[in-house]
Amino acid sequence: MIYLILIAAVVTLALLYKFAPSRKIFIIICAVLLVVFATSIFISEHNRQEKLSRAQIEKLLERQKIFGNWYAAYQKDIDRLDRNWQSYHNIIDGLKSVDAQNFNAEAFHMRLLDLELDSIEEQLKIHMLAAPSGIDEESRELVELVIRKTQKYVDAQTKTISLSEKASIPPVELESLKARLQDIMIRESPEGLFTAQEISAIRSALGD
Repeated sequence: MIYLILIAAVVTLALLYKFAPSRKIFIIICAVLLVVFATSIFISEHNRQEKLSRAQIEKLLERQKIFGNWYAAYQKDIDRLDRNWQSYHNIIDGLKSVDAQNFNAEAFHMRLLDLELDSIEEQLKIHMLAAPSGIDEESRELVELVIRKTQKYVDAQTKTISLSEKASIPPVELESLKARLQDIMIRESPEGLFTAQEISAIRSALGD
């Protein structure tokens, strides 16, 4: 469009230069055409930038939605991991107040076995996690880091529960079991899952 206007202006100027009654009128007309041409360029560029801005905003909103959906599902996974870990602590802590007379080794072992199965199920889900497609490369790398941290965490959590389950297989002496489970918890328990920095960086990159 701009090139057509430019060609038309050149042709018009050539005709005016030939047929204009005076140089003064020619200069005035040239000035008017220059203003019109400059205004056309400005309006065209403004419209182009506005279209680009809208496209960028729409793309950013789409990326925010994609990550938001992924993160909501991820949070549900983390909630299940937290419930499993809380259940584990409740089982181990509950054993501390039990005496030999009231200790049911079979029932205690079954509680840990059920929890182990739940933990393995969640472990498999976490290892199937993948970064969502449709987000930028920087955000994808951060999501993949979050996933790796979570996989390391769930592996340690499941290992701790599994070792405790194996240690509780009957027959077992109560006081020995208490000491053994306490040792497993101290040595094998995972460090905390810290992903706030990565999630914050992703939200910042997505303008959320």
